[in-house]
Amino acid sequence: MPFVIYSERLAQESAKQYAYRILRRNILLLDMKPGEAIVEKDISAKLRLSRTPVREALLDLCRERLVEIYPQRGTRVALMDARLVDQGRFLRETVELALLELACKSFTEEHLAKLEANLAEQEHEVEQGDLINFFFKDNEFHRILFASCNKDTVFDAISFYMPHFTRERMLRLQMFNPSELIRDHRNIMTAIKAGDCRTAKMHLSEHLDHVMCDQQILLEGYPEYFIREEHS
Repeated sequence: MPFVIYSERLAQESAKQYAYRILRRNILLLDMKPGEAIVEKDISAKLRLSRTPVREALLDLCRERLVEIYPQRGTRVALMDARLVDQGRFLRETVELALLELACKSFTEEHLAKLEANLAEQEHEVEQGDLINFFFKDNEFHRILFASCNKDTVFDAISFYMPHFTRERMLRLQMFNPSELIRDHRNIMTAIKAGDCRTAKMHLSEHLDHVMCDQQILLEGYPEYFIREEHS
């Protein structure tokens, strides 16, 4: 089982937090494949932890639907659920379109400067060829939008779906044009700066169209990674 320790345990990190962080990153970046068995004792040995914090981390990941735990039968990485991604897109678009109404009325120069700094970081990641960190910066762009409108907890609520977006995006990295996504972000920011809510919403919808996966391609190319829908 491929398993990457992306960084050592942080100074203020509990054993459970460390196990959760490393396991989650391995799952999101598809080092641990959908459907793959997870052996607690092997993970514990690699992280040099007891099995208790690893088990607790797996329970948290199970709540996020990234891990499936079967009593007496073992644990595995959860299969991808195309329905979760579709529902997440609906929720995200509905909420973010409403958010832009606030942003176009209340954004300050300080808020815009944060977005500008984030865009510079996105461009740097693309220049370095690091699409994984680029996607994390992409997510941060949207978090800044919410935080600047005092809607941090709303972003946290939507974030349940983010890991499911991330896994699909990792599955088709080669099909993304990051420059196109950066252009979407810049267009959104420019419209907010101008107070042009209608244009900002148009660019947001275009952006979500770009970041959503063509799931049919993925379902055909990687059928073993997805939950099979039952048809009556």
